Amino acid sequence: MAGAAFLAAVSPMAIAPAAADPAWLKLTYGGVLTDPAGAFVNVQVANAGTIMVSQIVVSCDFFSKKKKIGTSSTTLFSSFPGITGQDQVRLIGATSATSATCAITSPSS
Repeated sequence: MAGAAFLAAVSPMAIAPAAADPAWLKLTYGGVLTDPAGAFVNVQVANAGTIMVSQIVVSCDFFSKKKKIGTSSTTLFSSFPGITGQDQVRLIGATSATSATCAITSPSS
């Protein structure tokens, strides 16, 4: 992540988790980083359950100070029990982003 600048800690939750969000899927994410293309957040989802989940969608709202500037998401595929999947949620062009809130918005088994 050369050239990336850490801008801010994560702000309180703004995206509502999916109604069927299994408690055994544990989302963690870092602060907003930027590069010349925009902003991104590193996300991880640990599967602490006993079944494989075919798709887990993680969505993040990006903010510049307190103003929402966009939403983006990523999909993690084939999450097996005991495994932590990871990816980045990127918002192209959002070089002014200072914080983000993320949630699991669509798990399906």
